[in-house]
Amino acid sequence: MRQARIYHYTLPVNAGLFVRDQPLTEREGLVVELSEGAQRGWGEVAPLPGFSQETFAEARHALIAATAVWCDHRNIAMPQLPPSVAWGLSIAQAELDKRLPTQSGFRHVPVCTGDPDALLVTLGQQPAGQPYEAKIKVGEYEVARDRLMIATMLEALPDLRLRLDANRRWQPEQLASFWNGLSEAHQARIHWIEEPCRDPNQSLVQAQALGYPLAWDESLIDSQNMALLENDRVSTWVIKPSLLGDLATIEQWVSRAHALGKTAVISSALETSLGLTQLSRLADWLTPGVVPGLDTLGIYQHQLDRTWPGASQPLIPLHDQPLVWINTL
Repeated sequence: MRQARIYHYTLPVNAGLFVRDQPLTEREGLVVELSEGAQRGWGEVAPLPGFSQETFAEARHALIAATAVWCDHRNIAMPQLPPSVAWGLSIAQAELDKRLPTQSGFRHVPVCTGDPDALLVTLGQQPAGQPYEAKIKVGEYEVARDRLMIATMLEALPDLRLRLDANRRWQPEQLASFWNGLSEAHQARIHWIEEPCRDPNQSLVQAQALGYPLAWDESLIDSQNMALLENDRVSTWVIKPSLLGDLATIEQWVSRAHALGKTAVISSALETSLGLTQLSRLADWLTPGVVPGLDTLGIYQHQLDRTWPGASQPLIPLHDQPLVWINTL
């Protein structure tokens, strides 16, 4: 016998958070709980404003309909579902079926959004044996400031390697100025620059001209040009499951990246602690040699149902959230 419940959560986020230049004051999402016999699995469905193709209302409607299909023992047409819904249902099914490993190292790369001193403190608290690396957001300030911050950190920490994310903020000439202004020794310690220009074609042209390592993130979602995505100058695919689709689709993206000799990185789309712990388990399973990009829990004032090790925010149980749907027997 199959049973299911769908919960609706709304969690406040810390002040000052902007997504695609729009303020975000709370995170709204759904959690589906699937039960079959003694087994249960959970999945988070939370479209990310400014990134997801579906709205929250569309995701809710699709999730209720698809969950009813699951309860009726019929096959769900995953490719026809909004990506966030397909992801949430499929990871819940994988947890129920025990396909998703239960163990995780809960690794993540710390993110710096403008305070290098805070990042230095965080790096000093990293677990032994974890690669000494960090992610830095660039492009929000003038190029000279970003370049000075990067160079200063690399000089201060000789073992540090960096992932840079420009969120498509740079013009091609700004990207060239930034990269050419770094020493070759510092360039060699940049893992990649993620989505530097608004136009992905300009990012690729500059990668070919300058030789910097290019990573795709948003382009995996909004570009259908596989020649662009798979180009040899692209070193890394940053994979956000809830923006791309179900678990089978994510496995295909990871396998394709590996077949092309590229790095595949599992990354968050501002999931709650429930979703982040699942992404951590997924990363240990599909990309065990790469530390995932999951350092986003700090935006929240609370954790949801599952705790991230070492996180200080108080925990809110899932069953305290409003129940929006339950199948009737």
